[in-house]
Amino acid sequence: MLEELRSRDRIKDTFGKFVDPRIVSRLIGSGADQAERRTLTIFFSDIKEFSGISEQLTASAIVNLLNSYFGAVAAVIHAHNGVIDKYIGDAVMAFWVPPFSAGEEHAGDACLAALAQQEAMLELRERLPEITGMRRNPPKLAIRMGLATGEAVVGTIGSDAARSYTVIGDTVNLASRLESVNKVYGTSIILSEETYRLAQEIIEARELDLITVAGKTEPVRIYEAMCRTGELSPVQRELGQLFADGLAAYRRQEWDEAQSCFEKCLRITAEDGPSLLFLERITILRNAPPAADWGGVWRFAEK
Repeated sequence: MLEELRSRDRIKDTFGKFVDPRIVSRLIGSGADQAERRTLTIFFSDIKEFSGISEQLTASAIVNLLNSYFGAVAAVIHAHNGVIDKYIGDAVMAFWVPPFSAGEEHAGDACLAALAQQEAMLELRERLPEITGMRRNPPKLAIRMGLATGEAVVGTIGSDAARSYTVIGDTVNLASRLESVNKVYGTSIILSEETYRLAQEIIEARELDLITVAGKTEPVRIYEAMCRTGELSPVQRELGQLFADGLAAYRRQEWDEAQSCFEKCLRITAEDGPSLLFLERITILRNAPPAADWGGVWRFAEK
């Protein structure tokens, strides 16, 4: 019995570096062949313009940068009850699911982890000269994140020779698409409507749009996570209200009122990505008005 316990500890210690130790414990305890459908929150992130950053660095500097980045991100995700699924290049996939997050707290835990990662990036940027060896003009490091909540299958998937404990389903695809959609809106953290619904008591967010992502026909209402509840600055609060007014006018096809609201947003925050985007759209829609029954849905054809 003692030898078996030691063996299990060695397995957990070794494979805990490749698979979350909590997952290793579950697999050892219940067997490797298991899968179940659960309601959970999925997270995807990547480093903004990483290809350009990597061109400036040596191979060893790239490895140092990624290891430092993944270390910082992993610490935050684990501290907020998340499970890292995999690293894909410079991207991170993680998920929050009971029993690691109690009840419906998985969405709130995931949102708090996303906000905390932004704070962790501020600390990491200060260390970039040391990490990359670039004492002058070190690369700018920013991450984009997408979160979606819904049903997915969680379990061990693969062949007899190689398997992974992962999550599959439409919710995974949606989270991945939302991470990418940040590029269009100039934002950092985009949430699905269900994620925001479950997390709205602990975070502040603004509604961004009603969209269909590539490969889907059902519209999804999306939100930008801004900060924890109670931490909105007066500027953010004013910006959020003006943007909401502009979005409502935009959906009513009242272009002059919508344009005025978004221009006021830019006077508050000159580089507000969503406001810049909607001003571009208004120019397009003035020249090619949508149908009278248009509900304000914007369709994305590309991933």
